[in-house]
Amino acid sequence: MRNLYSAGYNAHELRELFRLIDWMMHLRSDLDNRFKAELITYEKELQMPYVTSVERLAKEEGREEGREEGREEGGAIVLLQQLTRKCGELPTDVQQNIRQLPLAKMQVLGDALFDFNSLEDLQKWLDAAAH
Repeated sequence: MRNLYSAGYNAHELRELFRLIDWMMHLRSDLDNRFKAELITYEKELQMPYVTSVERLAKEEGREEGREEGREEGGAIVLLQQLTRKCGELPTDVQQNIRQLPLAKMQVLGDALFDFNSLEDLQKWLDAAAH
């Protein structure tokens, strides 16, 4: 890194180079963390931030969105398995309706499914939740 900066590469060019390197090769997480820490320290010395605050904020927001999507997807998978066991095979449109529920409604449905005896009970719940 120091040599690349000394050779005249700027922060943008180095980020592009590291995108290529990251695509081709992955470090163990402990080495990756160590490298990033050393890079940030060195760039602070040069007054050249590796990642701007806006980039860090956007990255964190992206991570949070990804976590939320993962929770919703995981919740839908478990919920669909439980509902299939309780109500029998679920039609595709019912499965889609459940996948599109917000996480909070999936949690409510997860509690309500213990009271279902049929697919009709599930459909009534979904109809009521849509309003």
